[in-house]
Amino acid sequence: MDFIQLWNEAIKQVAARAQDPSEQAIIQLFSTQVSLQVEQHSIRFLCNSLYIYNIFIHHAAAFFDEISHLLNKSDLGFSVEVGNAAPRPTTVTQPQPQPFAQPSLNATPSANSFGFAKGPQRTQAPSMTYSQHGQIGSPNLPPQVLEQMSPPPVQLMPDNGASLQHRPRFLRNDAINPNKTFENYVTDPDNRLLVATAMAVAANPGTSNYNPFYIYGGSGLGKTHLLFAIANRIRKERPDCSLIYIRAEEFIRHYVESTAKLSSKKNFDDQSVHFQDMYTENDVFIVDDIQNFIKGPKSRDAFFEIIADFIDRPNRQLILASDVAPGNLKGFSARLTSRFGSGVCCEVIPPSVETRAAIIMNKCKEIGISLNDDIVNYIASHIRSNVREIEGAIKTLFTQFSITHELTFEDSVRILSNLVNASNQVLSMDSIKERVAKEFEVQVAAMESAERKKTVSMARSMAMALIRELIPSASLTDIGRAFNKDHSSVYEAVSRVKGKMEADPELASKYHRLKLSLKND
Repeated sequence: MDFIQLWNEAIKQVAARAQDPSEQAIIQLFSTQVSLQVEQHSIRFLCNSLYIYNIFIHHAAAFFDEISHLLNKSDLGFSVEVGNAAPRPTTVTQPQPQPFAQPSLNATPSANSFGFAKGPQRTQAPSMTYSQHGQIGSPNLPPQVLEQMSPPPVQLMPDNGASLQHRPRFLRNDAINPNKTFENYVTDPDNRLLVATAMAVAANPGTSNYNPFYIYGGSGLGKTHLLFAIANRIRKERPDCSLIYIRAEEFIRHYVESTAKLSSKKNFDDQSVHFQDMYTENDVFIVDDIQNFIKGPKSRDAFFEIIADFIDRPNRQLILASDVAPGNLKGFSARLTSRFGSGVCCEVIPPSVETRAAIIMNKCKEIGISLNDDIVNYIASHIRSNVREIEGAIKTLFTQFSITHELTFEDSVRILSNLVNASNQVLSMDSIKERVAKEFEVQVAAMESAERKKTVSMARSMAMALIRELIPSASLTDIGRAFNKDHSSVYEAVSRVKGKMEADPELASKYHRLKLSLKND
């Protein structure tokens, strides 16, 4: 299937799903006003005019999904651009619509791809000309559609770091998965506040109440899904808002590639400005896995400069995700981590067994496999570490089912035996001690010793209290033996820490968070 056939088939399928006849007519219009290119791992939609671009962006995700399905590929990104598409044959027999004139950006001699634009260093606000040469449309479009499609005015904004209001930008140079939304995110009861905050950020990005927004939690707990959900909601509800998503590793790679092109000091200055503009010109900046900046100190410094500039500008939204809380980031200055904490900081709590079961059923529906309740409960009870491993287990079972066309409980247990290591997932005193030691940044050996340093003593007492509550079978003597103490010392330590939690809400919150995390592991 060539690009023309692919595009015509995509038009046909997307139009068939539209309920409104006016919507169908607009979609049919794209067959002559938008061109398709597929290059390696990216789909490019080339719009004949700025006006068509502003209409097409509302349908881009649907076309992306359809073309990915037709190509049977799941690793593609896409961009929507205003550009001169190569002439292509058409089977339309009616008079061809006359497109609007191409917008001209005088600051970039060869206007081609927008978003990460190539060209000389910007010294003044680019001027944009926009003229109408006939009416976009076709004889078959209803009058109300043509009336709705009157061209919008093009407004210029001062070049004070802001960008052209209607300037086309990349929609997907960032591999955001359009299928990861709030609607298919399974929310654990303990994460309701987190999800509600994420929705509030998506509804009103840039407000000082939620800026910056920092999400942290263990690997595979759904942080990236939430970031994608925010991005997709913003793109749906706020198409005027420019957005970029990037992982720390990708930022480091981009920085290395950028600096590798330098050949002189003058070029260095130009390239540095261009590199930073790629990020600071956007309204929303989403960065995932920022703890990985420890791998690249120079790129981390560049990142610091960008986000410092970004936070200081009004109506900009910074969204960050990490495996650790801001205070535990390695290589980040205290001043910067305090800026992160000045916004909204939310932890992703590991899902409970009931939530894991709901996640399993949701993943089964996405993949197209039906599992018996006993298999679902087995996976939910034995794979507790993260959602990625749950998804891997379901895909493993699906592969087996596609071969044998049947799947019993015994078969599932046998197939998943390498993924399930029950002995490592049973809550033990050692696992509680390790978790508490990590939280208080002390050594387990210190907790087991007679050391009376305040932080060590508090960590020891809290670990004893958690063991007492989470492992009912453990006696005071058993707990004392684990810490080289007698049973009376354990009793006093547990009583003491409970009293302190009643007087210290922050300590009580830390205890509650540890308990939830340990129960759900």
